[in-house]
Amino acid sequence: MENPVYDYYQQLSGAYDQDRFGNSYGQYLHRQEHRFLSRTLSQYPAAQVLDLACGTGRLLEFADTGLDASPNMLEQARLKWPGKTLVTGDAQALPFAADSFAAAYSFHLLMHLSAEQSAQVLTELHRVLRPGGLLVCDFPSATRRRLSGGHHRKGWHGSNAFTLSGFLDLAGPSWRLVQYQGALFFPIHRLPESWRRPLGSLDDWFCRSWAKPYASYLLVCLQKI
Repeated sequence: MENPVYDYYQQLSGAYDQDRFGNSYGQYLHRQEHRFLSRTLSQYPAAQVLDLACGTGRLLEFADTGLDASPNMLEQARLKWPGKTLVTGDAQALPFAADSFAAAYSFHLLMHLSAEQSAQVLTELHRVLRPGGLLVCDFPSATRRRLSGGHHRKGWHGSNAFTLSGFLDLAGPSWRLVQYQGALFFPIHRLPESWRRPLGSLDDWFCRSWAKPYASYLLVCLQKI
């Protein structure tokens, strides 16, 4: 079955780090995601944590186990993290036993999936987490999408944006929201590069303030009930 997202990452794997995170836009986003993970998962040793859709291992310092659908992306991750357990697999059918992990995180995965697929991923993550375990993930903000009028083609990057309440309804009553914040409040991809770093602290403030639903993405921390 044709899968343009899979093909895209397979082909981009060797250049992914530089193409997506070697510029000021990617570094800006990386800092916000890294800080959120540091705040929410710092109490968990990496041996107890799963990085779902780990890609080339950009955030694998927080986990000893990573899973991705793309073998080529995992090849790049193994070069950086030779001691990690890296598995090729499907996020909707995780190859792990129930209660395998104390925590999990997944960035830039749900944005590529339909609501039904996202719900299945959350079901699988709930299964492999231990009682009380934490999940950190992100998704495009539907509130921002309505405000900006932005849209993406079906089945591609960000096509399934959610409001926070909509995402929690999708996740269901087996999850409890612990905390959340925004990411990329300012449209920095449209601003001169020289503006981006100076705006970082102000962007962080807006992303954690009353205005966070209006950020480009929402970062959430859920607890398994």
